[in-house]
Amino acid sequence: MTRRFCNMCGREMDWADQAAEFSIHTYLGYGTKYDGGQLELDLCCNCMENLIEECEITPVLWGDE
Repeated sequence: MTRRFCNMCGREMDWADQAAEFSIHTYLGYGTKYDGGQLELDLCCNCMENLIEECEITPVLWGDE
């Protein structure tokens, strides 16, 4: 298994974190200070849950939503 680390907390991801595969890989576009860069974001399960809980509008959809 390839060693991967959470971008948020820096902890090495265990098998459960890697299986969850909470990753965002995209280009950063106009309107950000990172315009033209690439985003390679990998989060462990704990940091993913913390990010979701910090959102004013939940990004989690259930069932037929």
